[in-house]
Formats: sequence, C-alpha cells, structure tokens
Amino acid sequence: MFISTCSFGSTGSSAVSDYLRECEGVHVVDAFEFTISHAVDGLQDLEYFVMKRPSRQSSSIVAIQRFERIIHKHTKRWCASTGISEQRIQQITEEFLNSITQVSYVGLSPRINRKDGEFLHRKIGDGLIRRRIIPKLERKGIIKENFDFYPLERVRMSVKPPNFYEAAQKFTSDLLTGMGVDLNGIVVMDQALSGPNPAAGFPFFKDPYAVVADRDPRDLYIFAKKKLLSDGRFMPTDTVDNFINYYRLLRDGQPYLQDNPRILRIHFESLVYDYEKTAAQINAFLHVKNIKPKSVFKPERSAANTNLAAKFPELANDIIRIENELPEYLFHFEDFPEIKSNGKWFSNRAQRPK
Repeated sequence: MFISTCSFGSTGSSAVSDYLRECEGVHVVDAFEFTISHAVDGLQDLEYFVMKRPSRQSSSIVAIQRFERIIHKHTKRWCASTGISEQRIQQITEEFLNSITQVSYVGLSPRINRKDGEFLHRKIGDGLIRRRIIPKLERKGIIKENFDFYPLERVRMSVKPPNFYEAAQKFTSDLLTGMGVDLNGIVVMDQALSGPNPAAGFPFFKDPYAVVADRDPRDLYIFAKKKLLSDGRFMPTDTVDNFINYYRLLRDGQPYLQDNPRILRIHFESLVYDYEKTAAQINAFLHVKNIKPKSVFKPERSAANTNLAAKFPELANDIIRIENELPEYLFHFEDFPEIKSNGKWFSNRAQRPK
C-alpha cells in the first residue's frame, strides 16, 4: 500500500504522518516532499501532453524535455535526502522515457533544455546556420542530402503510448526503491499526491491511498501571517480578501471533495480535539493499528497551533471577515473541551518539541 499525506500548504499533513509513525508495520518517509506526480512539468503534465491532449508533434517533445528538466531540478535534493546517486536517477529516468518514446530523431526542437546561450542558439544556430548558410549551400548543390548540424538535436516524440501508465508506475517504484524505500509493506510519503486532486496522481503509483488534511482558515491565516512569515509567502496574507480568495480557489468544487474509496478527508483540528474518533477513522480507512498512541503525535502539543484568534486581537476584524466568508470551512472549537497546551506553537518538525 502506498499512502500519501496531502495538504494545501501548512494544513496538517505532517500531523497525519506523525500519527501513522505510531502504527504497526507502517514505514513513514517524509524527510522531503515527493511531489513529482503533481509538480509543474511532472508526471501529470507529461500525461496531459502525451496521453490526453497531444495537439501537435511538439506537444510531447516539449513535455518530455520539461520532464527531464524537473527531474534534474529535484536530483540534488533527492540525493541529499535519501542517498540515491545522481547516476541512478538519470538511469531510471532514461529507462522511463525510452520506454514511452515512439519516435526518436535528430531534428528541430524548441530546446528548452539548451545549455548554450540565447545569442548562440538564436542568432548563430537558428538565424545564421539554419536559415542562411545551409539553404545557400543546398541551392548551390554543395549539400545534396540531410546531415546533422547545429542547432539540430535528438528529440523524443510520443503520442498515447499504450504502456504509459505501466511505465510511469515502474518509474516511481524504481525511484523510490533506489531511495531506500521498501514498497513491499505500507509506505507513507508526504505530498506525493496533491491536496485538491489526489486522484489525479493515482495512476502513477501502485495501490495508492490519500489522506487529505485541511485546517481552519482562521488559524491558517494567522499562522502564515505571524509564524511562518517568509516561509509562508506561498500563500497571500497581505490582505484578508486575498487570503479568502486563495483559500476558496484551492477548495471549492475541487475533486478531493468527491467521494472516493481511496481518499480520506480530515481536519487537522479534529485530530487534536476529537482524537479518538479521528484516529479510528484513519485506522479503519487504511487498515492499520496504532500500537504506540500519542507517542509521536501529541494532541496537547499540536493544540498550541490551533484556535489562535484570541491570541491576536489586532487581527479581530480580519477573523470576522474570514468567518463570514468561509463558514463552511470553520472548525467549531466551541463543541469540544478546551485543551491546555503544554508547548509553544511550531512551524515544522525541526522546531517541534522532542
């Protein structure tokens, strides 16, 4: 079983991972976020241009190049986090792309991965050599057949290859195995699937499940604005209206809201204030048994990150606006006994009390 904890950015996926660390036979791998399925130019974008909307020959060519580029971008972090070698990542990626490539030839390419500069490529390669020198030599009969010249390069093309999903699953399995992950048991990874639409990444993993954690918008707003600071700049908190629009755009009508037997939706606050019920939901959904309850995930610690409005009276007007605009996403703290937290609020594992 492959489990992804999912979120919308600082909405509680790490709390789920911590809870699952306490479960028998569960291997949690969350030293880094494994986002290759839904990252921009990752597997979902490759799928779109190769399998769903291959509008012209350049669609798959560019998508494959972009995929190679995003793998290169992630390589150093993967190597540092897991010990996998750069050579092994390159080998696994080449095997995957070779297996889905249907046509490979030397020709014109958008060259989004070019190593040379814009001037050399555009002015010398395309403008001078391809458009002026080569045509002139052809007209004079000096060149009588095609030959390879700059800026031509080897390109890959693929249009709805029948083995795409099988190859993609092998790619992620080989990559994770190379990172030291034992896929024979129950594996948990952080952000391997996206919060708004985890099912879109299911085709790229074997036996996938998703636990999507969301958070009260009032706490998320305050947390990003007052605690995360620069680390929270992936979401807007410059104005409360911007935040409200951002929060809605990621949630309203998104696929994660649809019933799916492989997707469980929980509130981070529910795991804190309604622990027994939420823990039972997780256990039943994933068929796991918690043998060390509250040894890693401690509700009284995490309570420090909840119900924050009273601590910041200067944000009272913003909080009222959030309550009026996002009522369906609020957690009703008043329905549960207050938890006296024994710790300070924290923003990541490194700051978490030991």
